[in-house]
Amino acid sequence: MNQLIGQFLKESIEMELNVGDVYQLFSAKFPQDHEFWWKLSLEEMNHAALIESINDVFLDESILPPDSIEKQTDELRKMNFSISERIESYKLVSPSRLEAFKYGYELENSIGEFHFELFMTSAQNSQMVNIFQKLNGDDVNHANRVANYMKDNELV
Repeated sequence: MNQLIGQFLKESIEMELNVGDVYQLFSAKFPQDHEFWWKLSLEEMNHAALIESINDVFLDESILPPDSIEKQTDELRKMNFSISERIESYKLVSPSRLEAFKYGYELENSIGEFHFELFMTSAQNSQMVNIFQKLNGDDVNHANRVANYMKDNELV
């Protein structure tokens, strides 16, 4: 497998798992919202598994130009570092319920923008593009669900 693609996929999987970890943390810290956060966490874990399947199916496919894949991988690395730092800080000092929802909304929007940019720079008509299109749609759905939950629970 192309080393650049391998690193990109590894960072993509890590990002989905990190976001799932954030949501698991929120599900434990906010019992009144446990089911909501737990379900999102499971969906993020499923996204990681979906990306993992790319490793098995598309080992040699060149999905992005080399300069673009390096940029995307670097962006993923930065996002993963930021999310990991936030998880550690939330373990020490719990966020408010509103802060948790705002961060979840921010995460989904930033990940959605990442997936959209990836799609716009990737090779067209590949199954890899179809997978990232699905992830982008899920990101938009998650962001909308977080926003709607906040409204329904009078957090905004």
